[in-house]
Amino acid sequence: MLPLHPISDFIDTNYEIDNSNPTYLYEGYSANGELLQLPRTLEAELIAGGLMQQLANNEMYSREGKMYGILLVELSNGEKRILKAFSGLLNGSSIIEGWVPPIPGREKVVLEENRTLAELENIKQEIIRLKQLAERKQYQAVTLKFEQRLQEMSKSHQLSKQQRDEKRQLFYNNLKGEKLNIELEKLKEESRQQGIERKLLKRQRDEALQPLQQVINHADKQIRKLKQQRKQISRELQSQMHAAYSLMNFLGNSSSLQQLMPKGLPTGTGDCCTPKLLHYAANHNLKPLAIAEFWWGESTQGKIPGEFYSARHKHRRIRPVYYLELILPTKTRRSPRVIS
Repeated sequence: MLPLHPISDFIDTNYEIDNSNPTYLYEGYSANGELLQLPRTLEAELIAGGLMQQLANNEMYSREGKMYGILLVELSNGEKRILKAFSGLLNGSSIIEGWVPPIPGREKVVLEENRTLAELENIKQEIIRLKQLAERKQYQAVTLKFEQRLQEMSKSHQLSKQQRDEKRQLFYNNLKGEKLNIELEKLKEESRQQGIERKLLKRQRDEALQPLQQVINHADKQIRKLKQQRKQISRELQSQMHAAYSLMNFLGNSSSLQQLMPKGLPTGTGDCCTPKLLHYAANHNLKPLAIAEFWWGESTQGKIPGEFYSARHKHRRIRPVYYLELILPTKTRRSPRVIS
């Protein structure tokens, strides 16, 4: 069964809606430089609002935050229907009745993905272990211990200095000649001895911290290597997944994500709402009319539940281009005020 829904499932169809001024345009350029646009209209936003009400009535949609989207399409007979999609997985599943299925290709790399995820988990646990080394706590404890001793010594030396200053003034007032010089030299020697005492304590601290610092430095070096390794592994898996995803446009041409944007794509591009919706429409001869994406569920990364989000980020602005070719008649490609 096709995941096509009547508009009446989301809004009251007895009222006319003015779609003459889109609230936002998904824009991009085709290979020949033609500006391509797919609008987010008032009708699309109202339909998305109806979907939000449905999501609000089922707690399963509030367990995790993610993007949702609707696509208003036209059938070959001129009737209008709605497609709906969610980004990534929904409660661990990629296929749920009534929702657009994922873009084909992920199953080709599922084994490599599982192996890579296990490897990334091992790297994560090793980084955690290195960050929680006992030597780190020992280093902090030893540092605190010597800081306390140094503070106590500083207070004691400060008091001794005040006493020496008082004695020095007393000696100047009551002694002369050789006796004065002898007493002043005693005060200087006491000051030198306290300076040596402080240096010795700092040396003891450094000697106690040095072996711990060596272990910590080695661990930090390993953490940097592991993070770089993790980044490289993630990039390799991402590249494999983008090469596996096969996308169909409205000219009947199929290309992988890697072929479409060889300079690199954000992780999860093939699992986003817009590609899923437009890919499905292209494969079933459905003409896209309007689209709307919004966030629902737990708020993360600054996303607000129920808020519409545009394609302002670079990758989100490029992403729909492949699908937009020949979707809209030239006369509808105008540039209204963008509200987002």
